[in-house]
Amino acid sequence: MMKRRVKIASSAYRVLLLLKKLNEGDYSIDELNNFFYEDVHVKRYFSRDVILKYLNTLRDAGYDISKPSASGNHSYKLNNSRVNIDFSDEEIKILGLLRKYTKSLHQKRLFDNYISFIEKLKRFMSQARLKKLEKYFESREAESDDCFSKFDKYSGLIKKTEQYIDEKQRVEIKYKPSPKEDEKIALAELQNIKYEQEDVRIVFYNLLSGRIDSLKASQVIDIKQLPIVSKLNQLHSPVIFKVKDKLARVYRPYEKEKLAGPDDKGHITVTTYPEDMEALLKRLLRYGASCEVVYPRQVRDKMAFLVKETLENYKKNH
Repeated sequence: MMKRRVKIASSAYRVLLLLKKLNEGDYSIDELNNFFYEDVHVKRYFSRDVILKYLNTLRDAGYDISKPSASGNHSYKLNNSRVNIDFSDEEIKILGLLRKYTKSLHQKRLFDNYISFIEKLKRFMSQARLKKLEKYFESREAESDDCFSKFDKYSGLIKKTEQYIDEKQRVEIKYKPSPKEDEKIALAELQNIKYEQEDVRIVFYNLLSGRIDSLKASQVIDIKQLPIVSKLNQLHSPVIFKVKDKLARVYRPYEKEKLAGPDDKGHITVTTYPEDMEALLKRLLRYGASCEVVYPRQVRDKMAFLVKETLENYKKNH
């Protein structure tokens, strides 16, 4: 039995499309017109007066749409929704805690994303809930909690790293692998910042080794920007390892891993581009004799060193 197609007036469709786009963000007349042109069911531009008529239709339906202004980037903004979500006190508190935690990560991009999310969410809140949320934002509740301050000591390094990532510049990283070792230097293209339970990890493409490496913020002494722009098409060297025996039959690839095989021995070859080499090696170490790093040589040697170091633990007399 064929499904019955629901018919809708073209003008009503355009009004609903307009509402959908305003719910996604703030847009100017020209940007809204482009959405109409790009939509498969519309495929045309409209005059300014027609779009204003659609906006007024939404206002008549009870939607608060503010007019363009210089402070609002000359865009129309949907300030409310006809659908209200009755957030509980506990949910309001969670939104407030999330704001504090996002701010504690010291990345402007992450905090800006949170603010954008909250601005969209506010459209579905009653005035009473909005006041409750704003009151919680202004409070200092839980600010002394360790989870909101544990990354404060790395704030300068995080902000500098975020800036260099945005500017796509190559950098020189001065670091100490351990307190007993001498200072070392890495020439790098910064990739991202990862947060661990009590530390921050700087992930970068190592220009000398040709692979993705990472350092804990506690190991980094300084990051200096170099007058060279990163090559966006830089190919990262892969890590290739074999999975054998029973593990090969049940192995499921992690994100960004590609499998080949099985070969005539039932072995599977895995190719990956790790963002965190230390984490990858620790995972492969858990596979024991069922895993063998094949390429590159320096990663294979590092794996052999970790295996040898592990065996040394069992040779010690207790």
